[in-house]
Amino acid sequence: MQLAYSAYSGHLKAVQVLMAFPTGQAAKTAADRLAKLSSDAVKWRQDKALTSYVYGKILSGASKNYVVVTIVTADKSAKAMAPNFHAYLQTDHTSYFELRDQTITS
Repeated sequence: MQLAYSAYSGHLKAVQVLMAFPTGQAAKTAADRLAKLSSDAVKWRQDKALTSYVYGKILSGASKNYVVVTIVTADKSAKAMAPNFHAYLQTDHTSYFELRDQTITS
């Protein structure tokens, strides 16, 4: 599944790719491999990113049986906010998968 985001009046754009794997180990192996490859290792909606940017990075990580890949591009006016936005967005969805199957009882 792919999700597209736009923030700061369109000066920052993000795309997240969520992938499911049969096991947690398979997801971790895929995330480790993705971290070593270029941006074309995963097909993602490049038309949803900025074509001209000063910040452009990809984060990937495994969470249970899932891999979350977050791509963020930002122009000059949103460059200062981009690293935190990127980290928070990646962490938010990675944490979701960690917590989604837990039952909390009091």
